[in-house]
Amino acid sequence: MIKQVHLTVKCHLKIITIFLAFFYISPSFAVNSDKLTKNQKNFLFAYDAIKSNDRPLISLYKKRLKSYNLLPFLNYYDIIYNFETTPASQINRYLRNKDNRLLKSKLIHNYLKYLGKEKKHQQFLQHFQPETHTNQTLQCYAYLAKFETGKADKKTLKLAKNLWKNQLYVSKNCRGLDQYLKQNKKITAAMIWQRIIKNMHAGRLSKAKKLSSNLSTKDKKNVSFWIKAYKKPLLALEKNMPSFVAPTIRKNIFKQAIHRYSYSNPQKSIQLLKLKSEQYGLSKNETIKLKQKFSLRLAYKYHPKAESYLATLKTATTDKDVLRWRLQLTIRESNWLTYLDLYELLPADKQRDKRWRYWKARSYEALNRKKQAHEIYQSLAKSRSYYGFLAADKLGLQYKFNHVKSNHYSTDDLLKKYPQLGLMQELIAIDWQTNLRRVWGDLLRKADKKDIEAIANYLSTLKQHTFAIQTIAKVKKWNDLSLRFPTPYKNLIKKTAQKDNIDPAWVYGVIRRESAFSTTVQSSAGAIGLMQLMPATAKYIGKKIGFNQTQKLHLKTAKPNIKLGSAYLNYLSDKFDGNKVLATAAYNAGPHRVDRWLPKNKSMAADQWIDTITFTETRDYVKAVLEYSIIFQSKLDQRYDTLKNLMPAIPAKKIGKKKVLARLSKT
Repeated sequence: MIKQVHLTVKCHLKIITIFLAFFYISPSFAVNSDKLTKNQKNFLFAYDAIKSNDRPLISLYKKRLKSYNLLPFLNYYDIIYNFETTPASQINRYLRNKDNRLLKSKLIHNYLKYLGKEKKHQQFLQHFQPETHTNQTLQCYAYLAKFETGKADKKTLKLAKNLWKNQLYVSKNCRGLDQYLKQNKKITAAMIWQRIIKNMHAGRLSKAKKLSSNLSTKDKKNVSFWIKAYKKPLLALEKNMPSFVAPTIRKNIFKQAIHRYSYSNPQKSIQLLKLKSEQYGLSKNETIKLKQKFSLRLAYKYHPKAESYLATLKTATTDKDVLRWRLQLTIRESNWLTYLDLYELLPADKQRDKRWRYWKARSYEALNRKKQAHEIYQSLAKSRSYYGFLAADKLGLQYKFNHVKSNHYSTDDLLKKYPQLGLMQELIAIDWQTNLRRVWGDLLRKADKKDIEAIANYLSTLKQHTFAIQTIAKVKKWNDLSLRFPTPYKNLIKKTAQKDNIDPAWVYGVIRRESAFSTTVQSSAGAIGLMQLMPATAKYIGKKIGFNQTQKLHLKTAKPNIKLGSAYLNYLSDKFDGNKVLATAAYNAGPHRVDRWLPKNKSMAADQWIDTITFTETRDYVKAVLEYSIIFQSKLDQRYDTLKNLMPAIPAKKIGKKKVLARLSKT
């Protein structure tokens, strides 16, 4: 029998070795099996055995890896992949072991999900902690477990009903609780209405309609009208609502309709609000908030009457968003005297902000108060920043980079003090990114503040630039430029940028802002990798340049991602006639939006245009990329271009022939 087991193990080892040898030389994966240590290879073999639940092979590898620092990870995956066959005593033993503290909360979370799904209610309640496990799925399982085991009280029922009515829809894992509440007649019409209201505000019309099927005929008519008003807001705004619409619902319908209509016609929405807010029971505070929101929508569009509407608001001088937009409107319109008046209304800390100080100096300069402008420019020019560089250009000064090298530290002492660094080294070698980030997070939570700089430097030596940048940011030490602005992939970026006829420093600036050099990061919108490419954009650009490595897997690899990102920058540069400011804005917000944001009648100074971009994210993005590009230029070439040269005037929007003829006919 023992001989048979050994033969099986040998056979498995041979098969897995062949499989992994193929698997790890694939260009889609960062791991190179030739560079792995014996422990690292055995760990990956063991992980594969765990996924197939091969107990003899798992046992063999665990013995081989008994003193390996990644063994807790192996034990963790052995449990979560095989909950059905893992004894509860073994799970409890793992949770009690102090060496497993890093993965303990994750294991409990997964274990509770398993127990809830399998309806093992008693075991679930043993491990569930209401104050810790606030996840909606776990709460559903917890309430159902209490009902099914007879441990529920009035408070449990109240919490379960609140959870039900605050959900947009019943998720798969909450169906058991949903069925229990329905079977026991615990769901009321008021609860259904609350969920309908939530779905309507979320724009989930079909869900709202489906929920209304459980209500009376009159209530169904109310929901049906609301859906019509959602699609055509003027149904609820220009005429009085039908008499059958319940007073309690009218206010909701009116508020949503006018809010939706304000996107296309904020000015008329303000007028309708004044006429009908009292009729539909809006409080003074609600009316003030909506008027503010609609007035800001006029500002987003840079409507000629935006400032007059904002100035009449009760919050005109106190609300930070209103005041910010009033300042932006004055910048856009070169209304320098008004800018200076509004600047004085800013809180003291905001008055010290580089942005507003720069525009104060620009106002003084435009009003021929040169001495006051010069003093502010001189102060700003001392900093390494977008506004510092702009100010230096105004005075004809050299840029201040203020580089300060980090202090020396002992690697041995650091590794001894923080075993997480040893774990990170191993996880880097096998390219386990999720667990790598988990260990890094644990390290930062526990590290002494005085050691953060040393940790960041050590991570940089491991070529973990993303972690190094994010680590040093924790202690706000901004002046080690070698740490904050590294230049990995130098040959690739220089070669690709040269081919695309763009500045490699620009590529670096985009990468630094987009991902801080992370190859695997993916945004909530679906943008992937270093240059945060959307898959559709990657395919489009790939087709244009004859490059077919555009799948999601390719975009998480540096070479194809950088090639496609650089080509896209080239495409945008061509589209906007070489204007780097417009191309950078388009990289973030899309070319169609940048076309809409162009000044209408005449060109505009680039600094004015940048600081009045509608989207805050894009506004900050353009400034950061320009600043970073200058820093990377100084590192790559020991020279730099000036922002003055990189920021020509923004041209006026091109008008089509039909629009030109229409304008001429009016004159």
